[in-house]
Amino acid sequence: MSSSRINSSNDNDMNSNKNEDTTIIHWAIIGLGDVCAIKSGPAFYKSHGSTLSAVMRRSPGAASEWIKNNSPNLPKDVARSIRAFDSVEHMMMMQEEETEMMELDAIYVASPPGAHLENVRQIVAGGLSSSSQSSRRTVRAIYVEKPCGRCAWETRAMVEEVHARNIEFYPAYVSRAHERTQVLRKLLGVDKVCGESVTSIKYTQRGSSLARGLDSDNSNSIPWRLVAKQSGGGLIMDMGCHVLDRIDYLFGPLENVKSTVLRKGVSSASYPLVEDHVAMTATIGECNWSAISSVGATVECVWDFSPNENGSDTSSNVKNSDQKEDVDELIISGPKGSLRMAAMGAGLPIEVLDVNGRLVQTLAFDPPAHAAQPLIQSIVNELLGHDREGVEDDESKTTTNLAQSPARADNAIRTSEVLDAILGSYYGGRHDEFWTRSGTWPGLKIPS
Repeated sequence: MSSSRINSSNDNDMNSNKNEDTTIIHWAIIGLGDVCAIKSGPAFYKSHGSTLSAVMRRSPGAASEWIKNNSPNLPKDVARSIRAFDSVEHMMMMQEEETEMMELDAIYVASPPGAHLENVRQIVAGGLSSSSQSSRRTVRAIYVEKPCGRCAWETRAMVEEVHARNIEFYPAYVSRAHERTQVLRKLLGVDKVCGESVTSIKYTQRGSSLARGLDSDNSNSIPWRLVAKQSGGGLIMDMGCHVLDRIDYLFGPLENVKSTVLRKGVSSASYPLVEDHVAMTATIGECNWSAISSVGATVECVWDFSPNENGSDTSSNVKNSDQKEDVDELIISGPKGSLRMAAMGAGLPIEVLDVNGRLVQTLAFDPPAHAAQPLIQSIVNELLGHDREGVEDDESKTTTNLAQSPARADNAIRTSEVLDAILGSYYGGRHDEFWTRSGTWPGLKIPS
């Protein structure tokens, strides 16, 4: 057995992170929730060739307050020039005004998914004019927090509206750009640790409800991630989408999707109406992007965010005989071996197992300081037309500084379609605004 460590830190010095080239991608953020604090926000001014020029939050004064609270951590040039807005319309109007000293190249939509389509439409309506008579540069890209839409038709609608203006659309499936994922592609496709093909993919996640704000002691407050109008469903929309997208990236599109979807935590009238337990089976279809031959491989996934038998949350720190253990395990198998790892975490190890299940090697990783930075850097590189700036390891042939973003509009649509296929039976279809008709959801009428 051997062990090795991969260094993948992208925490660039914020005072020396800009390219000598004067061309810089100027970003704005719409929505300043918890995803912006560590995961994404700092990456916009720490990535090479990138800066943060504007932030927007609908609550009056909230964007200005965010700048005030974060100024000590911002580079001096960003702190001096960043603008605050209370509406998308106002921000885009300022972008179009010839006399304003603000130019935006790209916009990050970080609001809850329930507002994504509206925000994208307001951006398109308010400032993406491609008129050759204007000397102002137009917005070139929109970067949308996953899972983009609450359902597939919303995701398709925003992609179509953005592409109609010749604007790039990037979904925030950040794990595609992580060093860990790139190493995983090499283990599968180059090193062939599982053999010439992959035949089985199994994933189990149990727990994490408290981590997302579902506190059994605070029954009057249901977090937005568990309100269909805001999220499109239960925690599979927020967490499971990452796993589904990664399977798509590594192996190919998910086909023949079948599922059992339940709401087990029904003991309290204030318990969220969305599902909390999903079991899915599927097969891998043909594609031209998989890391290894995988057509026909079976896929089995379980997401269990339901309470314990005693009604307590699955992720409670208080253990008892009725409490289920937290699990986050992805197993990829082929004719000559398998890989075992947690799916939710850029810095967690990958274990290589032989055909008999014996541990052969453990690969350890240092996670990026900001989970979204490798992907954001790849988007900036693509928009600036830069080649890879990272130093590529001749042996591993991997880098976290990719020349182009590995997250594209097409994979966002595919993942949304798979989520619809999984959850459709619970919500009575997802072809409409299903979040407005909870009284018709079959899932609420099926005894669990």
